[in-house]
Amino acid sequence: MAGNWGVNAILGLTAFICTYLFSYSNNTWQTSLFRAGIGLLVFYVLGYIFRFVLQQIDSKKNGAYIKKQALDEGIKPEVDQKNEIDEEPSGESSFQYIPLQSLHDGEDR
Repeated sequence: MAGNWGVNAILGLTAFICTYLFSYSNNTWQTSLFRAGIGLLVFYVLGYIFRFVLQQIDSKKNGAYIKKQALDEGIKPEVDQKNEIDEEPSGESSFQYIPLQSLHDGEDR
């Protein structure tokens, strides 16, 4: 998931303390503790959801940046290469014929 549990635990504990302190002045300590526990769980889960959404937005921006950078450098992105496996961009074969004699300079081994 997005991040570790420690950041969400700090967020949940902060919500727990704030909820308990604000609720304690108008309710009994048991009711305040119960409401603070609910606040802890809600903020702990919302922390994961919020960070997951931010991670998805960041990965989309990062993917678009990488694709734009590849196009600027003249490299085809991997997504486009899957669709054009058999096609040659210049219409020529990528194989170049080299005579065997020119590789060995005519020497027999």
